[in-house]
Amino acid sequence: MDPIRQKIESLRQQLHEHNDNYYMLSNPVISDREYDMLMQQLTELEAQHPEWYDPNSPTVRVGSDINKNFTQVKHRYPMLSLQNTYSEGE
Repeated sequence: MDPIRQKIESLRQQLHEHNDNYYMLSNPVISDREYDMLMQQLTELEAQHPEWYDPNSPTVRVGSDINKNFTQVKHRYPMLSLQNTYSEGE
């Protein structure tokens, strides 16, 4: 298998596992920033290689399964932005 394709598949698998740990098990094993860096790598590689598109890739999947044991809460204020930030200025 092409080494770049192997990297793409590896990143997809890692991100799927991290999603399960975070959303289903409530047990993240990496920081949000580390997760975002993996996602950015995958996004860039997929953009460079659209021939390896996968509809199940974490980059195109919207939402996720969630742990049904969590209590639902109503937010006092709307959550308007889900953009990643890494500095106080952002």
